[in-house]
Amino acid sequence: DKDVAIETKQGMTVRRRRQKEALGHADVMEAKSVNETARRLRRRRNRAEKEKRKKEKEHKAGEKEKVKKRPHKSTRYMASNYTSDFDPLPWTLPKPLPLQSSKEFMAEYIATKHKHNIRLPWEETEKYANKPVSLPLPIISLNFPKSATLTMKTYFDCGGLTAIHTSTIDGRIAVCMMENQLKDKPPMHGCNTHRPRKDSRGLVPIDFISDIGIQGPPCYYPGVHDGGLENIVRHYPNATILMVTRDAQSWTRSISKWGSLVHRLKKYCGFDGRLHEGPNYEFWWESYSAKRDKTQHWMNFYHAHTQKIREFAMKHLSLTYVEVELEDKDMAKTLEEYTKVPASCVMDCHPGPKWVVQNNATSRCHPVGENPALMRAKEKVVEEEEEQEEEVESIADDDDDDDDNISG
Repeated sequence: DKDVAIETKQGMTVRRRRQKEALGHADVMEAKSVNETARRLRRRRNRAEKEKRKKEKEHKAGEKEKVKKRPHKSTRYMASNYTSDFDPLPWTLPKPLPLQSSKEFMAEYIATKHKHNIRLPWEETEKYANKPVSLPLPIISLNFPKSATLTMKTYFDCGGLTAIHTSTIDGRIAVCMMENQLKDKPPMHGCNTHRPRKDSRGLVPIDFISDIGIQGPPCYYPGVHDGGLENIVRHYPNATILMVTRDAQSWTRSISKWGSLVHRLKKYCGFDGRLHEGPNYEFWWESYSAKRDKTQHWMNFYHAHTQKIREFAMKHLSLTYVEVELEDKDMAKTLEEYTKVPASCVMDCHPGPKWVVQNNATSRCHPVGENPALMRAKEKVVEEEEEQEEEVESIADDDDDDDDNISG
């Protein structure tokens, strides 16, 4: 009986161990199964995420392609539409005569308008009471480049007008005006609207344009090339012509430093008088080739341009003509009298990113007197004067010491 009991006990022990082992194996297998399932799920999830990212990438690429292929309004009036073989247009400027100041000429111009019983817009306060400016629109600025073109754009922009400098949404203003002149269409036909930023109005008519010349190819300046001024008065007989003049020598110095501007004025415009035969071309060629230093030629050219526009304004009194001098300390005040735009809107502007970087500026335009380049130049002058004073004082002290030594 004892032996049977021992065997039974041992058998039960073996059975229990085997049962435990079997149960343990099941647990292991179950754990392995669970882990395998988790791995499968992770792989499946990773594949799904990878597939999702791939589809998103393809979708974005497709959207970009759609944007590229989406039909849009092409910019029509581009200089890139022209090549260097485009024939320069004929131009005419008078032989320059001694010029009056802008104040003197404006006094004569106003007297002439009164003589013909024509009231000046700034005298009709009731008519322009509810308008941003006391001038007929559009206002066309015929300044040469480097003659406050950006300053005037900023000024009228501050006054509430839609003011444009150089280009509209349709392309370069000069190219648009040139093509319209050749087709006998209004100067701003096809490029007379603008879409202001942060404005829900959509397209709005343009009120003011400046920097409306181009050096080529093609080359076009409505105040220089034949027919440019005539096309303006033919289609805009009551428009305003604005001129901001500056010292001709300062202007010549400025254009000489502005990239290839002078080179293009010669090569593509022929403003040295070598590309055409016609009125005064011989004079301009002699003016250019007479001296190695071309400063006087470009000064004459600048004065002749102002003279031509003044003569045109005197012959076409239906237009309103406004002229001020950039160097005049009362320029802002005079502009306010003519336009009713506050004098505080006149800023000191410098186009081009290079100037902004060189002067560590945050904007191209600054209030008058706060131009960082001028302020730095003034500081330098003050420092030099202080150093000179210290040097003089030092020399005087040395002389006093020498006198003391001699007397001793």
